[in-house]
Amino acid sequence: MKIEREKPNFVISEGTVGFDLSEENYFQTQCKVLKSRNLAKRIIRSLGLDTNPEFIQDMENKKSSSNENIILAINRPSEKEIEPKLIDVFIGSINVNPVQRSSLVNVSFASDNPELSARVANTIGESFIELNIESRFEATYKAREWLQGQINIMKAKLEQAEEALNKYASAHGIIFLDENEKGVENENIITKRLSELSTHHTEASADRMNKEALYNTVRSDDSDSSPVVMGNSLIMELKKNLASLESEYNQKLKTYKPAYPKMVKLKEQIDQIKKKMDSEAKKIITGVKKDYDAALKREKYLKSEFEVQKKEAINLKDYFVQYQILKREVDTNRELYNGLLQKLKETGVSETLKASNIQVIDRAEIPESPYKPNKRLNIILSIIVGLFGGIGLAFFVEYLDNTIKTPEDLEKRVSLPTLGFIPFHGDYEGDLPVEYITHADSKSPVSEAYCTLRTFLLLSTGGRPPRIIAITSPAREEGKTTTAINTAISFARSGAKVLIIDADMRRPKLHRLFDVDNTSGLSTYLSGIEELTEDLMKETNIPNLHVITSGPIPPNPAELLNSLRLKELINSLYLYNFIIFDTPPVIGLPDSLILSSYTDGVMLIAKSGKTTKETTLETRRMLEAVGAKILGIVLNAVDQSAMRYSHYYNYYRSYYRSYGDENKK
Repeated sequence: MKIEREKPNFVISEGTVGFDLSEENYFQTQCKVLKSRNLAKRIIRSLGLDTNPEFIQDMENKKSSSNENIILAINRPSEKEIEPKLIDVFIGSINVNPVQRSSLVNVSFASDNPELSARVANTIGESFIELNIESRFEATYKAREWLQGQINIMKAKLEQAEEALNKYASAHGIIFLDENEKGVENENIITKRLSELSTHHTEASADRMNKEALYNTVRSDDSDSSPVVMGNSLIMELKKNLASLESEYNQKLKTYKPAYPKMVKLKEQIDQIKKKMDSEAKKIITGVKKDYDAALKREKYLKSEFEVQKKEAINLKDYFVQYQILKREVDTNRELYNGLLQKLKETGVSETLKASNIQVIDRAEIPESPYKPNKRLNIILSIIVGLFGGIGLAFFVEYLDNTIKTPEDLEKRVSLPTLGFIPFHGDYEGDLPVEYITHADSKSPVSEAYCTLRTFLLLSTGGRPPRIIAITSPAREEGKTTTAINTAISFARSGAKVLIIDADMRRPKLHRLFDVDNTSGLSTYLSGIEELTEDLMKETNIPNLHVITSGPIPPNPAELLNSLRLKELINSLYLYNFIIFDTPPVIGLPDSLILSSYTDGVMLIAKSGKTTKETTLETRRMLEAVGAKILGIVLNAVDQSAMRYSHYYNYYRSYYRSYGDENKK
């Protein structure tokens, strides 16, 4: 279809008042009309689609949720209201695609039936042209109705005035007055002023009627279609700006979401222009009303002045002036009557013009093959969506995961010195428990990692290395006991005399791991039941390593650790080069916080993939709050595949391998 820009004119005064819509805005409006409910109802009634089983079946296939209502529409009389859901489905089947940089638009109708699709598409074009013609002349029709009513009123006034003039002339024997008789009137000031007031009153009446007609037209029409409003230059400029912003918004909508700041800003600008257009339209309508009120007031004022002057003139020339008044009234009414007749004729001519600015260029033909679904495109889109969706989901899951997994995560998320990274070793299959891996398999990557940890501990403080070390973690099951045992074994293998103390008197484990008696231990010593003897410091199967177990589980572990007996115990163990405390977790328990004040430093253990950034930072805050010295943090159970790409891991392995090769030599 070809939709050309139109310039409708409406005769309302001596000339014509025209209004234009911007070409782009007008074209978009017509495209919206093609999918309007009014046009849809016309087409459905024109083709009898609401009683057409073939069409109803087609609509059922498109919107199964409305099956019952649509099927019932088959048995309804055609003169009744069309089912709203049927109209919605019908409109959804219409496709309107403007051709870029032209006045052409492609209109199609999607249906399972090719004949029905072509028939409906052609009817859309025909009904659209009819609706367009009706809409163009709707305002002219309303104006014609108003003019017809005014003509009837003016005709009655003219007949009354002529009858009064004839009666007066007959009663006083006045046949006619020629030009010479008016010379007397011109010589008198009162008569002359009366003539001027009559002339002004006539003009005021004509001006009032014109402005009344203009006001009635504006009041009866919609502000969006009123010629007076739409012909305003500011409104036209605002519409042009609105169309430009809406075009830009729709173009960017392909790239950005509506909530994107640029899109929100564009939307606000569009709303502001719309508000300003509404405000300007109201101002124009208010201005027209004010002009009409002013004209009416001026008419009333001139009429009152005219009446006063008329009485004075009557006293001067009773018969002659009275005749002139009646004659002028006749002339005035005749002039107004003729003017209204002329406007009515001009309106009638405009109304009879049936030319349309819309043409059907190519009628719809019955399609030979369906246009959807496009299986190839759907498969490609499915692959693309699946691929990018999976990648996006993976990144999203990674974003939500706040646990520490790799050494790089430790550097970015926790501001603590890094003492080492312990690879994940799984279920150890040797003769000894996994906590003995440093002793059982000294060449394994885990053993090398604990040797590296020992080296970093020795260098973690200035001057002498820390002698009394507390090993803890933010929560349970993060490897603090395993790390404590393997660290102690690593120190013992270097020739140092090491004592490991099970300070976790809530969930003790060392007595089971070292297979020693637990009837006496730290709890019995701190409670005063037992003194420091060789039975308290039990030997293990590892040279240079002794252990003090937790002893029986007491009801008050925190109070025991806070006693002076713990300080006395530490002072009595001067023969040991290193004392390592295996303590409970920090979060939720005060044991580690109390014990940290008796040690040279605290070593934190974080488990890869389990320990979160928040718990680690909270543990650090709690330890610093009690004045504990944090030696550093160890990342436990690190995935070896991740460590394989870590420069730390590569450095440690190459270093210890070369060290082992030298020893072999």
